[in-house]
Amino acid sequence: MIRTAIFSAACLGLGLTCSATAQDSDQSNVVADIGDVGALYSAEGAGVTYDYCASCHSTMLIAQQGQTREGWDELFEWMVEKQGMEPIPEEDRTKILDYLETHYNTDRPHFP
Repeated sequence: MIRTAIFSAACLGLGLTCSATAQDSDQSNVVADIGDVGALYSAEGAGVTYDYCASCHSTMLIAQQGQTREGWDELFEWMVEKQGMEPIPEEDRTKILDYLETHYNTDRPHFP
């Protein structure tokens, strides 16, 4: 685990995107190719979530939330209708909703 963290930190320092396997956690089957995702939990889907969401607001705002999948989806609709956000293409929207439902649901948001 320490070697993976050092390798990831070294890659980030060089501006590279690293593929790392979380070997000693409950996410052991997840391979993440995510780069820098701010305050978001590093897992599959974090990169696309960061790309869309961090352009308008802090990743800590996302990390502090706890919504159902439906709640997140309603927030997207609100942002499009009331805040002028461009609609997210369905493929990316599904990836983001999968990520948020898994890591920022009502039971317990993850923090890095």
